Amino acid sequence: MKIKSIFFVLAIMVLFVGLSMILPLIFAFAYKETAQIFVFLSSMGITLGVGMALYNWTKGNASINGITNKEGMLIGAVGWLVIPLFGSLPYIFSGTLPNLFDAYFESISGFTTTGATVMTDIEAAAKSILLWRSFTQWLGAMGILLLFVALMSKMGIGGTRLLKAETPGPTVSKIVPRVSQYAKYIWIVYISLTVIEVIILTIVGLDFFDALNHTFTSIATGGFSTRNAGVGAFENYVVDFIIILFMIIGGGNFALYYLALSKKDPGLLFKDEEYRSYLIVLFLGFVIAAINLYLSFFNNTFEAVRYGLFQIVSLLTGAGHVNYDYDRWGSTVKMTLFVLMFFGGCQYSTTGGIKMVRMLIAAKFIGGELAKNLHPRIVYQIRINKLPVNEQVTNNVIGFFLLYFIFFFLTALLLAGYGFDKVSSLTASAAILGNVGPAMGIFGPTQTYFDMPNMMKLWLSLVMIMGRLEIYPMLALMQVLVFKRNRSALIKS
Repeated sequence: MKIKSIFFVLAIMVLFVGLSMILPLIFAFAYKETAQIFVFLSSMGITLGVGMALYNWTKGNASINGITNKEGMLIGAVGWLVIPLFGSLPYIFSGTLPNLFDAYFESISGFTTTGATVMTDIEAAAKSILLWRSFTQWLGAMGILLLFVALMSKMGIGGTRLLKAETPGPTVSKIVPRVSQYAKYIWIVYISLTVIEVIILTIVGLDFFDALNHTFTSIATGGFSTRNAGVGAFENYVVDFIIILFMIIGGGNFALYYLALSKKDPGLLFKDEEYRSYLIVLFLGFVIAAINLYLSFFNNTFEAVRYGLFQIVSLLTGAGHVNYDYDRWGSTVKMTLFVLMFFGGCQYSTTGGIKMVRMLIAAKFIGGELAKNLHPRIVYQIRINKLPVNEQVTNNVIGFFLLYFIFFFLTALLLAGYGFDKVSSLTASAAILGNVGPAMGIFGPTQTYFDMPNMMKLWLSLVMIMGRLEIYPMLALMQVLVFKRNRSALIKS
């Protein structure tokens, strides 16, 4: 393996995280938070210092053009373990979360856009700290490695490997000839949508600080808020519907958005089978929730639509934003929300979960097996958007499903072993692995993960990364660390 090449990419990532702290530093100056100025200067100094040391050690001997699949996966896994360590420094130095386990958990929850929190009084934190907390979700949503690819002029094969590590999925489709162009265009779309949402939220009544924070965490489908009561604290239905819209956008395929914009044909979105399925599942979930909430809870059509749609979109996309305590609702709605935690949005979106394209492939695989049992001589080909799906991709999807539910049940068993009830254990496991954040029971929308034992917080931190990187890169790293003699058994380049 090209160890120095791996560390060279990590050095660039660490440097970028250090430079990203300039934004909350500006807010610390703007709000005259003297203590936080020194917090971010210290955090930046350490992060940039480590990044420069790694960069100087590797720059003369690193060849990113020759990065293989294996090395790309390891960069993704190690990067998502290391970056949150530096991201946790502001929490520790400011005293917001002095416990390293808590700070690391909160930082990973930010960068993976999970939105699970251990902060018990969010509004008591300094504004610059809250901005950093929200900004980590915005950075993590499109992927720091993706930005790194966008900034490199000549990536060649290495760029493709890094892109695959950062935006995993059953397929990696190219919408432009060069992968560096692809990454740049995705970021252009992402930044443009961010600016638009900030402007709209400001116009409808939020101050700039709240508008910026909630833009970062809704377009990123992250879910962190500046208020203890979440989005519900604003008591503004217009804000609710704007955030709903941008959560839906965040759950869509950003590569598809670029394609539709470049060709000036919005209809391409609805011609895409995955995007249509995403909207259909969202609509069905909304209908179930709205009808049940109208009949058994609100007895008011507008409130049933407003709160039902918000929470269905929030949990399907993994945003985890809250505008009502959904743990008070009936079992039908709560079960619908629980099931949707597994789905996620589209590939190349800011969401976690299994993702809609895998759901489609799995459903068509089952349909094909049923057809073969009825008609043994039939030749069945799985197709997405009328294009055949490679058998290797199908096998990858089936394997992913097995791994996903193994880690789901394992995490639920560990939580139950620590004494948490079955509803809390099962929903928390689904919410953490699916990068959703809030669950039900004692980890519900009005609760936090603060009382979790430290070792369980560490395990859940790893599970959040597994959900973000879709398991395989983390397993590759474990195999390298645990089975050193069997490194050659890793995925061939």
